[in-house]
Amino acid sequence: MKARELIDRYNQGFRDFSDIDLSGENLSGLGLTAIDLANANLNEANLSCATLNEANLYGANLNASVLYRASVSDANLCEADLNGASLIKADLHGARLERASLRDADLTGANLNAVSLANSDLTGANLSCVSLVGANLEGANLTQAFLKGANLDGAKLNGANLEGANLSGASFSDANLSHANLSTSDLSRANLYAANLSDALLCRADLSGANLSNANFSASNLKEADLNGAFLIESYLGQACLDGANLSKSNCYKANFKGAFLLRTNLNGANLNCTDFSNASLQPVDCEVDLNTEYVTD
Repeated sequence: MKARELIDRYNQGFRDFSDIDLSGENLSGLGLTAIDLANANLNEANLSCATLNEANLYGANLNASVLYRASVSDANLCEADLNGASLIKADLHGARLERASLRDADLTGANLNAVSLANSDLTGANLSCVSLVGANLEGANLTQAFLKGANLDGAKLNGANLEGANLSGASFSDANLSHANLSTSDLSRANLYAANLSDALLCRADLSGANLSNANFSASNLKEADLNGAFLIESYLGQACLDGANLSKSNCYKANFKGAFLLRTNLNGANLNCTDFSNASLQPVDCEVDLNTEYVTD
């Protein structure tokens, strides 16, 4: 089907265009609210500035398509193929993208508030400056994704794979990252205030200068992680593994390391006032801890 025929039939009241082939067609700027394009072929189609609110795009092929500034709020994109698609500054708030594939897609500046990306594949995707407030990314694959400066406050990322992702300067306030894989990720200067990182994997992650205050790191693995200059005020690290971690110049005021594993940990210049190390395995290296500080080591 050609774009002209689609427009004519849509204007006549037709909405069911499932399974049609619109590959390479120019649909830019069109108003197609509530259209049914389930399993349609939109490979390399131009949908820039199109309105697809509440559209059904379940299983659609949008590989390498262009949705620049498109409005796709509350749409169904479950199991859709958006690999290599351009969604720069697109509005997808409230959309469903469960099990969708967005490998290497460009979502720079997109609005993804309250979207569901559960079990989706975002490997290598560009999500810089994206708003994902309250989004559901449970079990999502974000390996090597670029989320610099993104807002994920209150997002659900439990069980997500963010290995090697660039998360520098991103905000995860009150987010759920329990059981997430953040190994070798860049979280420098990120905001993780009151985030849940229990049982998370953070081996060799860069958390330098990050705000980790009131965060929950219970039983997390921070082996050889870099927390230089990080804020851990009143954070909980009970049973966490910090073997070989760098906490130099970090602020651990009232932090709880009860039962934590801190062998080969660098605490040089750290603020340990009122820090709880009870039942911890504590053998720091290169440490110049102020012995007059008030911390507990049962």
